[in-house]
Amino acid sequence: MEEEGAPALRVIRSSIDALGRGFDATHDTRLLYCKGSRLVDVDDGELSSRDLVMPDGLTVPGVPKDVDCSGESGVGVPETAGPCAFHEMAGYFSKKAQLAGDIPLGSFNSAYSFTGSKRFDAMATKSLGMEGKTIPLYKVQLVRQPLSVVEEVKHAVPHSWEPSSLARFIQNYGTHVITSITIGGKDLIYIKQHPSSSLSVVEIKNYIHDLGHQRFTENEIHTGSGPIRSMNKVWFSLVRFIHIIS
Repeated sequence: MEEEGAPALRVIRSSIDALGRGFDATHDTRLLYCKGSRLVDVDDGELSSRDLVMPDGLTVPGVPKDVDCSGESGVGVPETAGPCAFHEMAGYFSKKAQLAGDIPLGSFNSAYSFTGSKRFDAMATKSLGMEGKTIPLYKVQLVRQPLSVVEEVKHAVPHSWEPSSLARFIQNYGTHVITSITIGGKDLIYIKQHPSSSLSVVEIKNYIHDLGHQRFTENEIHTGSGPIRSMNKVWFSLVRFIHIIS
């Protein structure tokens, strides 16, 4: 029988191992799709590692000194956005990821089942919205400052703006480096309004609110509003997608 807390420990361990690695922000951003080895120096030697005890009593062994691991509230945090235009929601997703601009991220395209073609997807969308909750449990992050890029990556940086060289670099190392990861769950409804829909902004807003109220009020009746601390059940990502056409 699996030891209590083992699932949480595995996820925390995987998240720590992902810190400092690269990822392509325009593609799938799950840890499974991180690039190879770390792109920045992290002191993870045995002599500099230590065991960290989380606020809920879970012990995480062998944490590098350059990494901090802390407990979060475990309470569902409401998250509402929209209805808004395609580029505004793309910017919202970028801001959540602490990135500048409104270039559609992989997480954004995945949430709304977009093709990845910004022009095509924007033309096929009248408005976007979302309603739900995120549930943060733990956070791991690099605390070493300043971060130092490893020599291999420095030597691999293209010397000119040449498309094939840039594409090869991104394929190998990604577009960004992972510096922090929040671990938990989410229960979200994503709403996309088709251009043929005649519903007004107010009607869409009320629709989003009603869907969220119905879904999440029912959930609170069954689960309560206190912190979630059942480590064997918390690793979930429940997403509901509704396509509005009228």
